Amino acid sequence: MQMKLFTLILAFPVMSVFGFTRTSDHGDKGKKYPSCYKEAIVVNGNSSEWENSLFSFNKSAQVNYAIVNDTSAFYICIRIADEATQMKVLRSGIELRFNSKGKKKAEATLHFPIGGRMNQGVQRDRKTMHLMFLLQMQDMDLSGFKNGVNGFQNIKSGKNGITAAVNWDSANIMVYEARVPFNVFAEDVRAANPLAVGIVIKGAPKPKEGQGQGIQEGGQGEMQGGRGQDRPGGMRPGGMGREGQMQGSGDNLKMFEDDEIWRSIVVAKKE
Repeated sequence: MQMKLFTLILAFPVMSVFGFTRTSDHGDKGKKYPSCYKEAIVVNGNSSEWENSLFSFNKSAQVNYAIVNDTSAFYICIRIADEATQMKVLRSGIELRFNSKGKKKAEATLHFPIGGRMNQGVQRDRKTMHLMFLLQMQDMDLSGFKNGVNGFQNIKSGKNGITAAVNWDSANIMVYEARVPFNVFAEDVRAANPLAVGIVIKGAPKPKEGQGQGIQEGGQGEMQGGRGQDRPGGMRPGGMGREGQMQGSGDNLKMFEDDEIWRSIVVAKKE
């Protein structure tokens, strides 16, 4: 019995209370990471069909993310438990960047959510804020893809096969999903060896001179609750202080910075 208890104690740190694996992301370091082949993904802001083992955790950005493909498209899923990172997404959104030559430089970009539409100075509870965000964020901005694909597009239109969605689960974790078909790229990404895929959490716009350094999103009413709870991937929510300011000057400055995650992958084939 003592041996079993000791084994459980050793095993517990590598799992969250939600059973979410903690595969650390140490950066590419010159390695190629094959995409995983997976079918039957529905892009709806629900990650239930994504196995936990597919995700990596990026400590700097405080996100879990996974990149897979089927015979025709890439699928990207991002799970964000950290409330400070969620606030960055609300303010400035997420960019997916692709480079067919394996470089950490965008050739093609999908920007969704676009962000920047949250009214300041209005106090709302979390549920209301999420609902307003979902109602407002209906467009994506595409650039660098082949002719006829670029520009603004409704996320639900299915035009060109590109779709995206964002939502919150029952644990208030933000779930982002996107589908990007191979045939929308100017280059044949299936032949890329490797392909560089970037996930960029855009930094919030810096306040204008005289407005102070606080991030005001409706005061204490927004993003409150859930402090100190364990989250998937070992992430801890960033607390919101008085008038929506980030706790600690370091966290406050990080709100204005982009978080970039790059992976070098090769397209996985169906076995």
